[in-house]
Amino acid sequence: MKIRKATWLFMLVAVLLVTLCTGFIFQKQGKDTGCEEAIAKQDGKIAELEERIAEQNRKLIEQDKKLVEIEHIRKKVEEIQVDLSTRKSDINDVDMSLIQEMIERQVRLNVKKEGLPKIGIISIRKIFRDCNRSAKYREEAIAAQHQADMEVNKLEAEIEAQKAGLKTLTIGSSDYLTQMRQILEKQASLQVQQEFHRQQRTLKEQKMTEEIYKDILRITGQVAKEKALELVFEKSEPKFPALGPTELELSMGMHKLLYSQGCIDITNDVMTRLDSESSS
Repeated sequence: MKIRKATWLFMLVAVLLVTLCTGFIFQKQGKDTGCEEAIAKQDGKIAELEERIAEQNRKLIEQDKKLVEIEHIRKKVEEIQVDLSTRKSDINDVDMSLIQEMIERQVRLNVKKEGLPKIGIISIRKIFRDCNRSAKYREEAIAAQHQADMEVNKLEAEIEAQKAGLKTLTIGSSDYLTQMRQILEKQASLQVQQEFHRQQRTLKEQKMTEEIYKDILRITGQVAKEKALELVFEKSEPKFPALGPTELELSMGMHKLLYSQGCIDITNDVMTRLDSESSS
């Protein structure tokens, strides 16, 4: 009986030892697997950092190249300025175009160096004021207004003449009533003509404004793309003095661009292309 108890005790101890050893082995294997995953993650992070360092080095090399190019352009601009200061003849269009091109190029390179968006500005008000299409519309509007004024003045003169003749007729007579009816009809016709000409001018001006503005937006996109501009802002300034508080408040609300030093002004480029399309 004692031998059986000893045997069962021995077997129980053996089972416990096997269980502990097995758990230790699995735990060790689990730890080894976790270490391998941690090392793999660390290697991945190191590789990512190395890639970032390499990319930063590439950017620094590219920036050094741009700085060298900017310095080269600066020296060219200085040479041109010295040449212009000593030149006796007048500056021609070629010289001005070259200077403007170099200045714009230097601005674009400086923007690239700083990693900022390339920005252009445009004055819509100046284009509407100075473009050929607006000038042509104003001429046509003046001619149409002159013709309308002649028609209105003629009708007003007829009304005044009939009013003067009405005084010579007996009040209540058939001739008096007939002439009175003609005067009232002409006065109604005068009001109709005046209202018609007013609305006609408004509609023509609205149509002209919409057509020119659509073309300005389209051409602005074309010029901005050619000059590699990412943003284009409207730069028209409000008129002072304002006619009243309402106009002043409206101008302040619409005038958003308060400073634009270093931006590329494409107003003349857009207006030139707009005029060339109108003349073709």
